[in-house]
Parts: sequence; structure tokens; C-alpha cells
Amino acid sequence: MKTKGDCLALYLNYLDEATKKGVALPITKNADYRSKFSFFLNEAQIYVASLIKIPAVFTVTQYPVPNQLGLLQGFDAVQYLPGTPKILTATGCKSYYLELDNVGTVTIAVNGVTTSTLTNTLKRQFTPYKANTGATSTDIVTITFSGLYPYNIRNTALYGYAFPLDADVPDYKSMLVYDMPSDFMSFDITMLQSDPRSYQAYLGYKWDIRKKISLGCYDKGSFNVYYFAYPTTILPTDLDSVLMSVEDKAIDLVVLQAGIMATAADNPSLSSWLRSLYIEKVQNVTQNPSISETTVQTVYAMDY
Repeated sequence: MKTKGDCLALYLNYLDEATKKGVALPITKNADYRSKFSFFLNEAQIYVASLIKIPAVFTVTQYPVPNQLGLLQGFDAVQYLPGTPKILTATGCKSYYLELDNVGTVTIAVNGVTTSTLTNTLKRQFTPYKANTGATSTDIVTITFSGLYPYNIRNTALYGYAFPLDADVPDYKSMLVYDMPSDFMSFDITMLQSDPRSYQAYLGYKWDIRKKISLGCYDKGSFNVYYFAYPTTILPTDLDSVLMSVEDKAIDLVVLQAGIMATAADNPSLSSWLRSLYIEKVQNVTQNPSISETTVQTVYAMDY
């Protein structure tokens, strides 16, 4: 892989600011262009990454934990009305997941003794709660929904298993939502590896424009979510030894793009020449003939 220093050397040569009469120019002679390079390099690599994409993969595994309420039970919204408590109970319930909207109270009791109380105050949107109960396999766990005002309950699950942390208790929704990595630029495809030894495109996903992907709750296996990434940020203060994350075939384009921006103000003819090279190389690398220079020709006519 190329380094920031490799790009700087190529950049100075494109600008004809690397040597004079075969002798390397001192830094003082091309300091302005060096400074512009450090400033524009990251912007240039992001721009080029939209043309020559950086492939990446995000992997998540799923295998649904049985719900003691029953298969496919608990997803639908149920209305709580004051004066009529709603109760869920199970023997050996070691953890739970539930959601409710509006003002309400939920008590969790083990063998009739209240161990925790949830007080929801957020209105007009479902708020999730999940935790371990601390119960044993023979304890009876009762979850009671009560309150002074109507509210709704959905996505309720009682699990017969404990988890290392409350946060590790599985969400219980028809579609499980996962955040894409912070370097996510655009989506490609999702592949599912599942039994019996299959690896195929997974079409059951839902895509969220907020950079989230949802997978079916009862779909199990290893999901490889392929996407295209932003390059790793390169700061002006980073050392020349920092590795570039764009592909090697994109290095020329990154350097040329930085050069185009660096020379636009003080040497527009050089900037235009660099852009011509850039467009030619883009066409060669991407096989995309639609990227081209636009020229305007003025034709004069004379009357005799």
C-alpha cells in the first residue's frame, strides 16, 4: 500500500515542484504546495473513493433465543387500560425484553417479591426495557403492567436464560436493527451463511437511510453485509509514513485531484492540464466514457 509520503512525491512531480536541474528542491522552495497538499489530500481521497470504491464488510450473527410466551408471540401491540392490569408470568424466566409507550409502570416480581420497578415517562413513542431477573430455573417470575393512563405494550419476550450483562439480553422485534460501521459510505449486498452449508444472497433485509440495516428476527446464521467505505481520515499533521486506505489504482487520481485544487487559484493552466490527465485516468480505470471535459467554442461570422 502507498503512504502519504509516496503521494506527496508523486504530487510534487506532477506539479514540477520536485527538482530543479535534477536536484531535489529544498522544502522552502515548494512549501506552499506542500502545505496545500496536506490540506487537500483527505478531501481528494474522499472524492476519489466515490468513483473507485473501497470494499468493506460488516458481519453479524443471529440465532433466536426461544420466547417462553411462544413462537412468534408478543410482537403485536396490546393496549393497557387503567383498572385492568396486564400480567405476564413464566417459571424460570431469567431475562426479559419489552416496550411500552406513554406513562406507565412495570413491576418485576420473583416468587411474589418485587425485585424491580420500571417507570416509563416518555410519551408517544415506544421505549425498550430489558434486563436479567436474577431468577433460578424453578422461580416464578411475574411481570405486571399498571398505571393511571392508557398505553400500549409490544415486543414482549420472556427468556429462560441469563446473559452476562443486561445490555446483552436480545432485542425482541420482528426486524432486528444494526448500526453500520462509522466508515460506511454506501450499501452493496448482504450474504447469508447458514445451515446446511449454504452461502447465498439474503433478500430479507430492510435498509434504513440512517445507516442502519434490519434483519429478520427468526433468520439465523452469519450475515456478511458488504458495503463501500470512506477512506481513513488523513490529517495535515499526520506523518508521511501513514498508509493510504484507497486502492493503489486510485492513488494517481487522489494525487491529481489534490493537485487540481492546489493549483486552481495561482496556476489555472496547470490546474486545467492536471484535470485533463485526471479525466483520462478516470476513464481508463473505471471504463466510464461519460466523464469528459466540456469545452466552449465561440464561432465568429463576418458579413461581406
